[in-house]
Amino acid sequence: MNEIEVAYLFSQAGNQKEGLPVWIFYIALCVILLLLFLAFLHNKSLRKKINDIFLVYKKNFLKFWLTAVRRHEEKKRSRLLIQLGQHGLEFWPQLKEVKEATAEIKSLEEKKQNLKESGQAENSTQLNGHYQAIGLIIDRTRPEIEQLSIYYSKLDTVERRIKILERQLENL
Repeated sequence: MNEIEVAYLFSQAGNQKEGLPVWIFYIALCVILLLLFLAFLHNKSLRKKINDIFLVYKKNFLKFWLTAVRRHEEKKRSRLLIQLGQHGLEFWPQLKEVKEATAEIKSLEEKKQNLKESGQAENSTQLNGHYQAIGLIIDRTRPEIEQLSIYYSKLDTVERRIKILERQLENL
């Protein structure tokens, strides 16, 4: 062999570090983690303590999530009542047969006309409360008009869902 090749081989051997190889460290770390995991599985009180810590956060998250879903369902209910009020006014000639609703809806319509005359109710978003009140009246009396029955069924499902969510919130 050439002197340059021999010097090259010896220089590599001189650069090697003293001690254990790195792969032995990773194997020892894995063994330690495995032993900790087995100890965790075996110790019930340790598992219960860790579970109790996470249970608090789980309850808080569930409460937040259920209130958000309930708020969404209540907004959906109000939108359905507004739509029911708007469509109920379209079927006003058929609603005049319902004596209980007629007087209340007439007074609301007079208030709406007064608002329009004074210029306060310019767009439909300001009249949403008006339509929602009419929708509540129609929903309470539930006249037999086929076109409105779709809104009744949707309102029933939303109200059932709201009651279920409220029960779940109480149980937390």
